[in-house]
Amino acid sequence: MSLIPPLLGGGLFLAGLVLAADHRGAARWVVEVLLNPAHADPRLLRRYTRWGIDHPQMRFHPTAPRQRQLVRIWGGFVSGLGLFVLTVSTVFLVIG
Repeated sequence: MSLIPPLLGGGLFLAGLVLAADHRGAARWVVEVLLNPAHADPRLLRRYTRWGIDHPQMRFHPTAPRQRQLVRIWGGFVSGLGLFVLTVSTVFLVIG
């Protein structure tokens, strides 16, 4: 059997653990960089500005702490999934 599933499970576990524990502000970075609509396509943002329409997702900063907490919760779920995949694939690797 291949070593890819245990490695993927271990990677999922560690990535989820980093998000859940908010190690060095990882959850804050995910929210502020990856989920911030201000980092969207500049053409789209210019079009909304030109039309005078407030993009509904541009009211980002009031909801950022709640999104950070949600990212930490999902990090815990990802960590649990990674631990499950790591355990099952290691058992199948040892048995088979």
